Amino acid sequence: MAIGYRTLGSTVSAIVFLCVPIVMAGQFGTPKDDEGTRIFKAEEHPSYSGQFHLTGQQAFLIGSMNDRSPWDHMDYAGKRLQSVQGTINIDVDERTNSGHVIAEFTEGPDRYRIVMDRFAAKAPFQDGGIATRIYEHGDSGNGDPLYPKTWLYLGGWGTATVFKNGDVLYKDYDAHFMVMERSRDPQTHEVRYPVKRSLPGGETDPAGMEIDLWVRSKEQNTNNFPPFEIFVHLCWEEVTWRSVGK
Repeated sequence: MAIGYRTLGSTVSAIVFLCVPIVMAGQFGTPKDDEGTRIFKAEEHPSYSGQFHLTGQQAFLIGSMNDRSPWDHMDYAGKRLQSVQGTINIDVDERTNSGHVIAEFTEGPDRYRIVMDRFAAKAPFQDGGIATRIYEHGDSGNGDPLYPKTWLYLGGWGTATVFKNGDVLYKDYDAHFMVMERSRDPQTHEVRYPVKRSLPGGETDPAGMEIDLWVRSKEQNTNNFPPFEIFVHLCWEEVTWRSVGK
């Protein structure tokens, strides 16, 4: 009787073992139709929350808040970056295009605070004002070519107000933030752009990450680069993804 029991148990176990892969094959880990390993949109993930909470540290100001025209606030050569004390906190909902971005930094005796809390799209790729998992700049076909083509983990477009020592300095200026691949050499801070390249990827480094924030006036000034009367450019080289509520 004992032998029969063991034989029956082994037979049942074998049947269950053989059946499990057949049941699971159509549900888990099997490409459906032609989807393969393409890059999926965020909303194609069943658990996507749309909530992003990030902090940037180790800040650099490109140029100075006190620069007089002509100036270069892109500084591909990395010669006009100055390290400043400050952070950026991003707390947004990509699905509803809402939330806020707050950057604070000091330059000399002056304290600056940038508040970006209104998001709106001017192009389809901006997805209502906040977008994730897209390419922008360079030869991507999205946005201007001021920066190399880069993968945006998160990007936002809208307006921001800049405060200096508690008073409004620039109100409702166009603004753009990017959580992006590293654009600058970690040693020289040079942006290797534009360069002739044979590979399709942009001139950024996918092994690193940074946050950039641009605030610019509507008024133009072709003596400056970029050609705006005002263009504030900050970069944070250390990026932390925070849990909700922290």
